[in-house]
Amino acid sequence: MAISKKMEQAINDQINAEFYSAYLYLAMACQADDMQLKGLASWFNVQYQEEVAHAMGFVNYLQERGGRVVLQAIEQPRVEWPDAVALFE
Repeated sequence: MAISKKMEQAINDQINAEFYSAYLYLAMACQADDMQLKGLASWFNVQYQEEVAHAMGFVNYLQERGGRVVLQAIEQPRVEWPDAVALFE
């Protein structure tokens, strides 16, 4: 059974959202590393990897059902926070 175009678009939008979240966590990991907070940077890197895994899960799901993956532009995330607390706000 072919996946509907509406569902295909929704999944492609979700793939984009997952990659945006991954970018955001990666930016946070880099900021934490710049702050010499290695443990926090490591934790954000784990979150980054989870978001990429989520995106790839949607990619695989769509491909297995004959849908077309259309990668969209990823919005640039915020890249600076004043302190570690701000990373969680």
